[in-house]
Amino acid sequence: MNTRNLVFIWFGFLICVVMGGCGTKEKETGELCHIVLEEGEGFCAEEPVQTAETGSDMSFKIILEDGYYSSESDYQGKYEITLSDKSDTETVILTLHDVKYSESICFLAEKGKYEICYDANGGKGRDGGPDFVKQYDKGAHLRINTLRGIDIFCREGFTLVGWNTEADGTGTQVGLGSRIQWKKDLVLYAQWIPWTDISRFTYEIKENYAVITGYSGNEEKICIPSEAEGVPVRTVAEKSFYETDCKSVILSPGIYEIEKKAFQNSSLEELWFSDDLARISGYAFEGCEKLKTIHINAVQLPAYSGNYFDTFQDKYDRLQFLKDTRKIVLFSGSSTRFGYDSEEIKKAFPRYEVVNMGVFAYSPALPQLELILECMKDGDILLDSPEFDAANRQFCSQKELDYAVFAMMESNYDTFARLDIRNYSQVFNAYTSYQETRKDMERKNYQLSAADFDEDGNPVTEKSYNEYGDYVLYRPNSGKEDPIYGLPVHYTVNAFPKETYLDPANQEFKKFLDKGIRVYFTYSPRNKYAVSKESTEAERARLHQYLKENLIVPVISEIEDSLYSGIYLYGTDNHLSTEGVRIRTEKVIMDIKKQLEQEEKR
Repeated sequence: MNTRNLVFIWFGFLICVVMGGCGTKEKETGELCHIVLEEGEGFCAEEPVQTAETGSDMSFKIILEDGYYSSESDYQGKYEITLSDKSDTETVILTLHDVKYSESICFLAEKGKYEICYDANGGKGRDGGPDFVKQYDKGAHLRINTLRGIDIFCREGFTLVGWNTEADGTGTQVGLGSRIQWKKDLVLYAQWIPWTDISRFTYEIKENYAVITGYSGNEEKICIPSEAEGVPVRTVAEKSFYETDCKSVILSPGIYEIEKKAFQNSSLEELWFSDDLARISGYAFEGCEKLKTIHINAVQLPAYSGNYFDTFQDKYDRLQFLKDTRKIVLFSGSSTRFGYDSEEIKKAFPRYEVVNMGVFAYSPALPQLELILECMKDGDILLDSPEFDAANRQFCSQKELDYAVFAMMESNYDTFARLDIRNYSQVFNAYTSYQETRKDMERKNYQLSAADFDEDGNPVTEKSYNEYGDYVLYRPNSGKEDPIYGLPVHYTVNAFPKETYLDPANQEFKKFLDKGIRVYFTYSPRNKYAVSKESTEAERARLHQYLKENLIVPVISEIEDSLYSGIYLYGTDNHLSTEGVRIRTEKVIMDIKKQLEQEEKR
């Protein structure tokens, strides 16, 4: 019998004596509590038996076996499971809060369902590890997040830029940490880019890092090394690549900052970097009019995993899966996320699948619509219900990106590479803001699903999102009708100048119409007491007629039907209660049917 088992037996006996028998909990009469973490499948604990003062916290370091993921504990008090050692899944810390009883507790580790193999493909295992690694994914998402790579493989003088289903790079390419459709016997091969000879660069050695100050080569493709003279390259300085002919630049991991005008007036078309790059000046790529595509590789753990921003990628997974299927796509911000019963819409229109793409209204709609358009086809329906309190974003007049765009891309950065960044402004300021926002956030893993948490990030036992993308946790009616935020919204003609709001919206709608996609305009839900004094019934009627006359797509609903008694709102002035969702969905189904019937008669 080994020492570990003897320890278990001894403390098990001690607990039975203290508690008067196993399986019972008795508050300690002394100052100490004894906790035994029982053995289980898929893990081991470094110190499975611990003693602490009554009312204190207690932490267990748990090492997971290959293919297993942390799940939950049967500890009845408050506890949390966090990552340790910056590992995606291998080591976690189980922290028990306010321990008051001696007891034996269980920890559940869950076996991953899907196996992916990774081949170093010319590289080697980091720190003496293997050059062929297996990952087991538990299937929290429709598609599988790949490993971040640099923590398992390395290759001297090369930068890892992604994975490919073929060793020579001719197969399907996927970025580090981005998503791929799983299939049996899936093998991903590391894709390496050699560093550009350091002699091509001028640089300065600071105390413990290097700063790139210039480039004298004429290569069209440049990979900036991660080190120079044995110290890490940290910064690309102002005008380092001024007016160079390089078309593709790869920034190796470890590069922390890109200063203003670093690539000014260069011929750059494509940029690769990792998400440990913390700061990019808004003027770093000034005059780079050909810069179209940005590839971001994940080398850091995600911060927004399980957050409602992360629902965008789950919804986008579904949208891509249904790319060739006739579908109805629901779009706006969180009022759409909280505002439809997609299953009922599916029942009403059985020839169509349904995808709820609503996430967050206070982020520009333009990049989201660009991605949605790519996955829609002739015969599909886009049901757009812009939120009036975020009109500049929802009516597509705002081209500036913000941190939330990158937060929605975090669990699948490859999605961002689908955007033509020439159509947007403040791209790099937005990225820097995103990095600042998540800098101090807890780092998580890709196995978390937003469906396992409520809107406020609290774990839930029932799924908070259904397969369509609706937020489905029960939300009771409110006990009062008063506005929640006291921020009245204008429902007036003057609030929506045609040139500022309707023309940009029409421009985007036309892209859908040109593909044979029906676009229907309806109104987002709103507390009827959360509108401005100027938004009288007569003025709302004028606005409705104004929109019908100036939008190039049908306005299929009445504005008055979107204004609800406050009792049907939950948490905000545009998030519907469960009953409010039922009422709205029934009405919108009737509106769509009426519109389709009218079109068939023409």
